[in-house]
Amino acid sequence: MTWLTKIVPDLGSRRARSCFGSAGELHRLVIGLASHSLGEERVESPRQRAGLLFRVEETRGAPVLLVQSSGSLNPDALGAGFGSMVERDLTPFLEGLEKGGEVRYRIAAAPSKRLGKSELNAERLGERAERLGELDRPGKRTYTRPLFGEQAEQWWRERAQRHGLDLSDVVSSGAVPSLDQGRTGKRGVRIHVTRFDGCAVVRDPDALREAVRNGVGRGKSFGCGMLSLAPAGW
Repeated sequence: MTWLTKIVPDLGSRRARSCFGSAGELHRLVIGLASHSLGEERVESPRQRAGLLFRVEETRGAPVLLVQSSGSLNPDALGAGFGSMVERDLTPFLEGLEKGGEVRYRIAAAPSKRLGKSELNAERLGERAERLGELDRPGKRTYTRPLFGEQAEQWWRERAQRHGLDLSDVVSSGAVPSLDQGRTGKRGVRIHVTRFDGCAVVRDPDALREAVRNGVGRGKSFGCGMLSLAPAGW
């Protein structure tokens, strides 16, 4: 099953403000909401195990957190005073996707080009280089170059095609970078985010369902990659 949960924070809550100020804190929040389904023992890749993806939507009143998961989340884990939480089952809609059907889509993604495992890449690109993950081995990291504008749109068109969508149109807009200073503040992560909206035709329903459930691109632990669909007339 695939669930979508909408969390509206009470910005009078210090904990809510703190969580919405950091993608890393939101990641830890959603892991906690799904912890009842992960068991008491420590598991590898808890986000993937629980099918967790999330995205922050900016609204006029307050930011809204959308969380996708393979099971229902635990509202008690949100804590008193954090905000409200409602959920719905996406399974009937996803199972009803058919080839040739028209849908609307939205995804906040991290378009990028992988550069390799050389510190020279970071020195060459300076602040434009983004670190991906921890040290693979002493002195070596994996770096990427974020893509913008037409390059970012081309990145999305290629991945949409790969994941079963024929795009009818694309509207891209820059979003607030995804940030995480880590629990100690020593490990900083900054991911440039682009939001893509538009209409599309379903080319491969199975591939599309897999993309929705697993996400698209990198940065999934930091609020990127959640592909949302809706009927074209919705």
